[in-house]
Amino acid sequence: MRKKLKLGLIMLSLILAMSVISACSGNNSNNHASEAPSGKGAQSGKSAKLSLAVWGAEYAIAQKVEETYKKIFADYKAKTGTEVEFTFIPDNNYRTWMVTQQAANSMPEVVLTRMAWVWEDFAKDQVYDLTPYMEKESPYNPGKPWKDTFLPSFYKDSINPATNVVNSAPAYTAMIRIVYNKELFEKAGIAKAPETWPEFIEANKKLKAAGIIPMAMSGQSNSHMSWFLTSIFGQLDEPLRKKMDTDGDNMVIKNELARATDLGLIDYTKSPFKDGLELFKDFSQYWNSDFNGIDEKTAQQLWLTGKAAMLPLNSADLSLVEDMEGRNFEYGGMPIPVITKEQFPDAMGKSVVLGGAANESWAISKSTTGAELDAAADLIMYLTSPEVQGQLGEVLSYLPTINNAILPEKLQGFELKNEDIRRANYTGPATIKEFSDFLVKSIQLYLGGTVDVSKLTEELNKEWNKGMVNAKATNDWTEANNYGMKKAE
Repeated sequence: MRKKLKLGLIMLSLILAMSVISACSGNNSNNHASEAPSGKGAQSGKSAKLSLAVWGAEYAIAQKVEETYKKIFADYKAKTGTEVEFTFIPDNNYRTWMVTQQAANSMPEVVLTRMAWVWEDFAKDQVYDLTPYMEKESPYNPGKPWKDTFLPSFYKDSINPATNVVNSAPAYTAMIRIVYNKELFEKAGIAKAPETWPEFIEANKKLKAAGIIPMAMSGQSNSHMSWFLTSIFGQLDEPLRKKMDTDGDNMVIKNELARATDLGLIDYTKSPFKDGLELFKDFSQYWNSDFNGIDEKTAQQLWLTGKAAMLPLNSADLSLVEDMEGRNFEYGGMPIPVITKEQFPDAMGKSVVLGGAANESWAISKSTTGAELDAAADLIMYLTSPEVQGQLGEVLSYLPTINNAILPEKLQGFELKNEDIRRANYTGPATIKEFSDFLVKSIQLYLGGTVDVSKLTEELNKEWNKGMVNAKATNDWTEANNYGMKKAE
């Protein structure tokens, strides 16, 4: 019998600190310089033909993603008369495919993209500024400007910090939780999900003593490594953040990280990083022994087949759980546990929620002209409507970015569990992709015992500083121009 997942999630966001990567492109740079969005929005009764590109999850749910969008576009054609021809690209090839299409001046009119990509593409004159449309009313969510139908944090996330324009509309989001097998917990004598880190480690010890793999993990997975480290660093970095936060908004964006690096504030040999890494390594003794040799999907199978008690899981992958034939155990979900002040006096006493941020988004390519430009905006308005956002939640377990979506039962009633949002992004590719990749590789050596924490943190400092030098050069950030940030008034 299949059980419903009972996770504690909430629609949260954090400001993704991403930079615009300036680049030169001979393609499309001036072809549409005179073309600008009219902001007319939907034009009832007018039909068009649009092309659209979307990527989908690999492996098990790719077919479901493709089928879901086919239905959405069929419904849209029935409502508007507009036909949507869409290209479906596997996730790992999508960005390469996009750049190739841009070079050939053959991008579809509407593209599913990501914030870091779309800001880069705007700098290359590949996508439009959607601000004029955002001020208009969506016919599929009427009563207020389109921008006000989004959860405020998602709309704020969509504003390009370098240009102050909106290049894309938030498409959907996801949340990270630790899912756990209730039957294995009961077998090990664990009455309820742990809430604090000491309780969590005690639960891991009980599971291991009962002959059960406590946590399924992949040392090859950027996600598995960075999810935990992000929460750990975020729970311990409050004193550091207060020094880095220049505008008092309690968020540290990439510009502020660049400034902090120049001031010597970010030092992986010191707190919170060294402490967090040591805590993480202590936790690794409760993982599957082959964690460095398996990928994320293999780790998921350890949990899905009942061989491991716990697994870090993205809510977008809930379909893997729901569709698994033969699964017969009940499961629940919990946030990454709270690090206590008894462990570290600087701990803020809250978990850091992972996910719930604007990332995937819809943009209009500069290949779009004339009447198709307004039609493309209308299509994106439909894709961010309560009807479609609810459908994406029901079928694909995607979490909505708008404030009035009707959630399916499996995603309803999720409550914040003493959590804060990620306020500084040290580990994600949005900050420094090369550092993020290096972190995973070096963590493998650290957890495997090849290097100690001193050597690890020294190397992390070198890679971080190198990445920030490149980021400052790319964005022309200097102390003299306040790293591209507005001066405090």
